[in-house]
Amino acid sequence: MGSAILKKRLIEDIETLSEKNVREVADFIGYIKLREDSWFLDYADKRAADAKEQKKAGKKFIRLEDLQKERQ
Repeated sequence: MGSAILKKRLIEDIETLSEKNVREVADFIGYIKLREDSWFLDYADKRAADAKEQKKAGKKFIRLEDLQKERQ
């Protein structure tokens, strides 16, 4: 399937979404663009390496599920 057809289908699908879901799509597109930037990849790699070292040193981390429960 060609790029033009994919883009057309995407736009058609987005037009059927609620405003909230359109915002989520826009946020996701921003995330996809961001994760392709080398500075972001370098930052993520550094944070992951730091977290591994901190875990080895005995630091306790809060689970994502627990953080999500706090937001609800």
